[in-house]
Amino acid sequence: MIGITAVMTATPGQGDQLVAAMQKIAAEVVKEEGNHCYLVHQSLDDADTLLIYEQYSDEAALQAHREHMKELGGGLKGLLAGRPDVKLFALKD
Repeated sequence: MIGITAVMTATPGQGDQLVAAMQKIAAEVVKEEGNHCYLVHQSLDDADTLLIYEQYSDEAALQAHREHMKELGGGLKGLLAGRPDVKLFALKD
């Protein structure tokens, strides 16, 4: 199992719009084979900061997701203040 965290910073004042866009993306991502979750969190301290938590069965599912995101994430450019800080994790039993 592969877990991913992505911290995203919205353009100032655009946090709620970024949440809405990410929720639309999440609705599609959870349909992907091998996806176990795609959860959108908004910071309680800073509405322009989001945390996305994702889980995939394996590397193949993650690669398929990355290809899918190329078409899904195109509308985010005006909403993001910079590149997301993405970290990958392996589930340890």
